[in-house]
Amino acid sequence: MGDGSLSQEEIDALLMGTDDMASPGGKGGGGAAVADSGGGLSPTERELLADAFNDAMQVAGAQAGAMVGKNVQIANAQVDELSPAQLSAELPKGGVIAEVAMGSTHTALVYPKDLARRIAQTMMGGSDEGGDINDAHLSTLSELSQSIISSIANGLSGKFNDSLSPSMPEMKVFNSPADAPQFTGGIVKISYNISVEGMPGSRITHYVDASAANRWAKSNRAASAPQNASFDMDFGGAAGGGAGGMGGGGVSVNPINFPSLQQSGGSAQLPPNLELLLDVQMALTVELGRTKKYVKEILSLGEGSIIELDKLAGEPVDLLVNGKLIARGEVVVIDENFGVRVTDIVGPAERVARMTGG
Repeated sequence: MGDGSLSQEEIDALLMGTDDMASPGGKGGGGAAVADSGGGLSPTERELLADAFNDAMQVAGAQAGAMVGKNVQIANAQVDELSPAQLSAELPKGGVIAEVAMGSTHTALVYPKDLARRIAQTMMGGSDEGGDINDAHLSTLSELSQSIISSIANGLSGKFNDSLSPSMPEMKVFNSPADAPQFTGGIVKISYNISVEGMPGSRITHYVDASAANRWAKSNRAASAPQNASFDMDFGGAAGGGAGGMGGGGVSVNPINFPSLQQSGGSAQLPPNLELLLDVQMALTVELGRTKKYVKEILSLGEGSIIELDKLAGEPVDLLVNGKLIARGEVVVIDENFGVRVTDIVGPAERVARMTGG
């Protein structure tokens, strides 16, 4: 048009072009990940998730170091989004995949091949001689992965008030796309720098259902958002002796309504500042079994006496914290020490019932 203005048709065409450019699906189908992940994560939400996973990995690194026998640090979480097709394309050839369900959330922890082999060989008391990953390596890495994922699940459960009891890891080596973890929707990828004493620096990756990651990020963002006080100020020049008026100046201020400090709802919820208690030590006891004896039977005990317990052979042992059952597991031998591989975590409902019922 001669006056330089745009017609409605031209405006519509420009708007459609802008939408195409903004849409991540305009190239290579990249928009599938964002659509499946419930709209994608904002930069603020990615930062919130990275902070939460970094905090959880500090504990995981310390526990991993105790198992490996070397100083282990896992830090610098980086959060990205991708689709199942992109996942298969980026998995390291020959790497080790530990698929674990945290509650209803599907996750997978992935180690590069060389790092996985070195860590497994160290845990098994041998030296790294190269080669492929074998069943002994996978079994050893299963214990390590269980410890790492348990630390992550505990950290996220407290931060996001979500039930994330981890399952036993399913271990496999990635040799082809058929070995990739089977996520049904979008995926959130959390990658970390991992430093193991005496080994070259590397990175491990944790893949999580995008729907769960979005739920955590948005709930945490809502919980951390400041609660704006409600007030109204009228600076009009109306005369009169209204409440709060100053010498007839017409300034009216309503009282500020602060939100209630009491939590609503009848269900018990974890406090948002639970991390303040994370350094408190508690007594962890592994119980093989129990029985009751009369005083005369106890006094008659001597060397070689056999005491029959209430557990059958092969049954899992109980893990008690301050006398309360929290998990069950099987006895293993690590170097020259006994250990317990956790096989079952007692659900929150059962834990509460045992605590209240004694």
